[in-house]
Amino acid sequence: MIESIMYFGIGFLLAALLSLVVIPLVHGRAVRLTTRRLEAATPLSMAEVLADKDQLRAEFAMSTRRLEINVEQLKDRTASQLSELGRKTDEINRLKAQLGEVSTAIFALEAHDKALRDKLRAGEGESALRTTAAPPRRTPAKVRTGAQALVTVAKAV
Repeated sequence: MIESIMYFGIGFLLAALLSLVVIPLVHGRAVRLTTRRLEAATPLSMAEVLADKDQLRAEFAMSTRRLEINVEQLKDRTASQLSELGRKTDEINRLKAQLGEVSTAIFALEAHDKALRDKLRAGEGESALRTTAAPPRRTPAKVRTGAQALVTVAKAV
């Protein structure tokens, strides 16, 4: 049992001695890496600081110009769409006016058609009364005027 405690103690002491040798090496490497990173992050001269500022200004100016170009393109597109919308609105209004004229003409023609049909029915009723009575003798001139009247009624219908 004492022997195992002695082995344990000797191992512990060797590990401590080894760690005393390794710790300064690790610490020195960490310090070197940190120093390099800080030197790389900080500018060496005032010229580098001014160059960085100029680069940031240039990037900002470029992004601002890109945005201005996009705004101009959007304004142009909006203007063209509004002009097209105006043209289409004018066309719609013109077509509505034409529709109103055509509707009025159709209504007038339907009224005229109804009047002619009523007149034709009245004429048929008189014709039926005349046929039951003694038919008068027709002369060729009367036949011709009757045929012309029938042609005009047929054209109207």
